Amino acid sequence: MIRKYLSLLFILIIVYACATVQSPTGGEKDEKAPILYESNPKDQSINFKGKEIKLYFNEWMKLEQLNQELIITPREDIKFESTLKKQELIIKLNEPLKDSTTYTFNFRKALKDITEGNLWESPIIAFSTGSYLDSLTVEGNVTQLMNQEPANSFVVGLYDAKADTANLRQGKPVYFTTTNEEGTFKMQNLKAGNYLLYAFEDKNDNLINNSESEAFGFHPDTLNLYDSLPSLSISTYQRNEDTLKLKKYSPVGKDFIIQYNKGIANYFITNPQDSSQHIYANDVEDSKYIKIYKENFPELGYETDSIKLFMEVKDSINHSRLDTIYFMTRESRITNDDIKITNTPNGKILTGPQEFKYTFSKPVKDINYDSIQLRIDTIPIKKFTKEEISFSFNRKEINLNTILNQTDINEIIDSLKSISDSIQNYKDSVQSFSDSINLRKDSIDIADKDSLLNQKGIDRKGVQNKKTKNESPESSLPNDSNVSRGNSNSNQNISSYDLKIYIGQGSFIGIEEDSTSQNTTKLSFKKPEDYGIIKGKVINMESDFIIQLISEKYVLKDTLVNQNEFQFNYVEPGNYRIRLIEDENGNGIWDAGNPLTLKPAENIYYLDELITVKANWEVIDKNFDFSVDNDVDEGEETSDL
Repeated sequence: MIRKYLSLLFILIIVYACATVQSPTGGEKDEKAPILYESNPKDQSINFKGKEIKLYFNEWMKLEQLNQELIITPREDIKFESTLKKQELIIKLNEPLKDSTTYTFNFRKALKDITEGNLWESPIIAFSTGSYLDSLTVEGNVTQLMNQEPANSFVVGLYDAKADTANLRQGKPVYFTTTNEEGTFKMQNLKAGNYLLYAFEDKNDNLINNSESEAFGFHPDTLNLYDSLPSLSISTYQRNEDTLKLKKYSPVGKDFIIQYNKGIANYFITNPQDSSQHIYANDVEDSKYIKIYKENFPELGYETDSIKLFMEVKDSINHSRLDTIYFMTRESRITNDDIKITNTPNGKILTGPQEFKYTFSKPVKDINYDSIQLRIDTIPIKKFTKEEISFSFNRKEINLNTILNQTDINEIIDSLKSISDSIQNYKDSVQSFSDSINLRKDSIDIADKDSLLNQKGIDRKGVQNKKTKNESPESSLPNDSNVSRGNSNSNQNISSYDLKIYIGQGSFIGIEEDSTSQNTTKLSFKKPEDYGIIKGKVINMESDFIIQLISEKYVLKDTLVNQNEFQFNYVEPGNYRIRLIEDENGNGIWDAGNPLTLKPAENIYYLDELITVKANWEVIDKNFDFSVDNDVDEGEETSDL
């Protein structure tokens, strides 16, 4: 019986142990990429005649966005259906592939293992439906020209050079791939032939570049692909090359809006009945719209009258057009925002000629010149005259021009300090004399008051010995005869000696009779010891050129033109880069290329280093050397001033 119970107990213990849930012991994270064990057709095989593509992996897989990720080249509208079963992916083609053609299936990021999401690292298989396998390769890297960053997820396409639509705006590539995070690309198993190569953003996945919103680049020559080529480098940039078009115009509120298909760089509006009239207008919403104000024609009747105007506009690539419009308005309660100063000048200045630039939210019609002053604290030392103020073409930008000499300003400040000190000394003397008189008067008053208090029966502590109904005690008098009756250190004339541009309230009046608020910009002369200097040379550059100092984040800081020995002065401490633009046509600006004619953009060169500038330091030998077999000089070490 005992043995029977012991056996039963042993069985219960085993059952309990098996049923107990325990935490997994864990293990190393799976970081290995899945491996393709087998495929049909095999990679680099020939004579494939099937209608199914099968891939078998070493572990269970998951499939993500195959329709977006899978690139089949040569590009064809190949429709398919896919099924993933654990380790096997089956792609059923809805129609047969072309005969004697080498196909490449690039799965990119579509296939990952199911456990840790590790990507298949070599997601490409290539095969031929004929007896010959194309084996040519084109590879390289794509960068963004203006900041040298890798161009990630850009389409890189090869176009048949013989086709009429062989470009990134009309046709679609025969072969294409996309760049990775490093901006590199590789197209393989290509057929011999002549191709054009373009790289571009494709935000809507239609294999067509939209120049308005998508950057692009191209190789400037036809690729004669009969042997694999050396690595190619493509630079991309944003440039809207769409033809400038007038879309529509109509009254909006009380004003009149003219709409274009792209941004306008500048515009000129002419009234043929009075060619001298300035037409006040405003560019809005990325300069695609131009607003003409009703106030230009106060006598024009609402909705019944119109007036003919000529519109001449130019875009950022200097394309222009001339249109005739008919301006009219309708009555509306909608009002525009008040005019505002949207940008003020930098307050750091050098001695000599000055140009202080102000921008506004709408055109300026009138100026109250007396309210625009140069001040030291609150004391005006100069008023800007009409001759010292200039307008931009649309009166939304105003420059104040003058000459400021640091020595002269310091002399004025010293004079103001001397005057202020004299006034203060005079005040102190008057105060001292007043205090002396008051002390005498206090002594007499105290004696008189003691006599009076005694007569009334009140002691010095203010206690009344005898009081009547109408009597009240005097306030206690101070015992300290040296109490001052004024603040001898107060100075109410000047609290500081800051140099300022003062824009009084109502200084600038807009077209709608609204005006700006008060604005003050503090000015200070730069001290050389607070800044650094960068020096360098341009050696053996045959064309005109532009040297630009840019920040670490590629923000333009300073520009020099055609200076073989260049020097950037008053450079604030920080990290900088230098680039050189080869200005082949001498127009003083960088010119983009033409992807349709394969005319290349003007070259831009960067010094391959980040330059650190410290206060009171001089950085030297930052050279661009274009001698034969010479690369751009990376420069020498910095030296302390």
